[in-house]
Amino acid sequence: MPAHTPVLRRLAIRVLILGVLTVGCGVLRAGVVYSNFGNGDAYSAGNGLIVTSDSSAGSSVAVSFVPTANYTLTSIELVATDIIPDDLNSAALGIFADNGGQPFGAALESFTLGPLGQFGETVPVTTVTSLLQPLLLANTTYWVGLEAAPGDLIVWNQNTTGATGFSQTDGSGSWSASGQFQGVVEIDGTLPPVGFTSSANFTASEADVPEPRAFWMMALGLAVIARTGRRRAIPALPPPETTTR
Repeated sequence: MPAHTPVLRRLAIRVLILGVLTVGCGVLRAGVVYSNFGNGDAYSAGNGLIVTSDSSAGSSVAVSFVPTANYTLTSIELVATDIIPDDLNSAALGIFADNGGQPFGAALESFTLGPLGQFGETVPVTTVTSLLQPLLLANTTYWVGLEAAPGDLIVWNQNTTGATGFSQTDGSGSWSASGQFQGVVEIDGTLPPVGFTSSANFTASEADVPEPRAFWMMALGLAVIARTGRRRAIPALPPPETTTR
């Protein structure tokens, strides 16, 4: 085996470690986009918003939120319970864009909830995972809305943190604002990697392009490693022979 092989092996390991550290700086960070849950996911088991289908008065209910940064939606948590046992016991959840203070158009993503627990009892928090992972832009209003199945009657359990303000339909698609307590909900997402752009013009393709500073730091690290490896790879010259007369 050549004498310089261990040196090259150590050099390769250092380059690998540097690469892992560099890539690690770009790992997506999980974050909470909006939440009105209390400590320990607290909510009110005995209070909430009555939700029916959009063909009944006081039907669909929606809560608005505004991301403070660009997030990719990952999941939504909430608590919805059923008033009447043994009925349809399901609901539809959706996330929507805004149109002048009300949900707008088709859902960016929709989910089916069920079976639901009994209203008045403490039930586990329901979590739905986003498959489409839509991009939620900073400083932009979005809505998370809940609707019961036709013929069903459910409750969106109320938060205990005092968060107020939501919108509801009149049963025929017209929305009106309410200042009452919101249904409990949490929107979770991932932030762009550290050092990457977080402007409103962020697109998924930009996540692959680090800042120039990252390139220079990586180049400097590789240069230092290469210089160290070169020093160790060159054997020391033997001392000159001396002769006596």
